[in-house]
Amino acid sequence: MITLHAAVIASFIAPMLALMIFLAALARRLRFNPQGLGWFVSLGLVALGILMIPVAGFPLARVLAAVIDHWSMPLLALLVTGVVKSFFGAELLRRQDRRAMSVFGVAIGLILYPLALGMGSIDPFAYGWHFGPLFVLVGCAAMLLQWKRNRFGTVLLMAVFGWLAGVAESGNLWDCLTDPLFFFLSTGAVMSRLVKRTKQSLVTTASAPAATSAAEKS
Repeated sequence: MITLHAAVIASFIAPMLALMIFLAALARRLRFNPQGLGWFVSLGLVALGILMIPVAGFPLARVLAAVIDHWSMPLLALLVTGVVKSFFGAELLRRQDRRAMSVFGVAIGLILYPLALGMGSIDPFAYGWHFGPLFVLVGCAAMLLQWKRNRFGTVLLMAVFGWLAGVAESGNLWDCLTDPLFFFLSTGAVMSRLVKRTKQSLVTTASAPAATSAAEKS
């Protein structure tokens, strides 16, 4: 029997949100218009039903939890944003919010994962078990972002509250702040922006001599 606590509930919520986004996209491909509360509830129930399918005596969601380990609060925020946009057309996290989130995801991943693999003398996970410097840094970052009216600050505060509520099965704040999937998605987003800016710079550089030559001829 599975005890219902915050970590177990979270292990259902994240894949259910991802499935709802996928089902909404599939419905659009089939020429439907999955907008509104009715579609939201219907596809939510379908997604929950899929995740309740037993696999080796456990719900599919719990089997996925054993594979994906944990879902961070930033990733959950991205999924909630995707669901709200898919069914209601509203955008909870704006472009600047997502940009700050992706930079955070890359930075924290490049610091955390190499050190966690033993590439250094510091064990960063030790700072996530109890209140300490990590919590102060996260709190300061959240307040700075809130002052700049960046909604990612709210996500960071939610990560701390999630840790207090026991959302992370490990009990470590790091698992509320990041996860491997969030790190890879953030890296992809940052790299995509860098490639786009590089292309725009190259186009601008290439067009500058032509514009100068045309001006001289005129």
